Amino acid sequence: MQPLDTYHLVLNIFVAVVMPLLILANVMGWGARTPVSDFLWRDHTNFMRISMLIIGLLALWSMVQLAAHFGLISTGAADVAMPVLGIPFLILAVVEIWLAFRALQDYLRIRRSQA
Repeated sequence: MQPLDTYHLVLNIFVAVVMPLLILANVMGWGARTPVSDFLWRDHTNFMRISMLIIGLLALWSMVQLAAHFGLISTGAADVAMPVLGIPFLILAVVEIWLAFRALQDYLRIRRSQA
């Protein structure tokens, strides 16, 4: 693993700090109540749960990169952790695309029936 340059260091710190806060805000219901958010949490809970898992894996990915950069874990451990995090991320991304397509179909069907 190569050392992080300034841009990637700042980006990983931002992701490692903000993404867990985003998950916490969604789970605790602290965010603004928008019609789309209410619709997704009410009718497509699996889509939102998978979204939170993807955001969590993204934050964990950044934390591993930061830990390797600052020497908290060895680069060998970081190289092993990347596929361990990347494979579930890929699977969840495919599931997320499928669930997003279903949510969009449902949303368009509801809008058509109301018009």
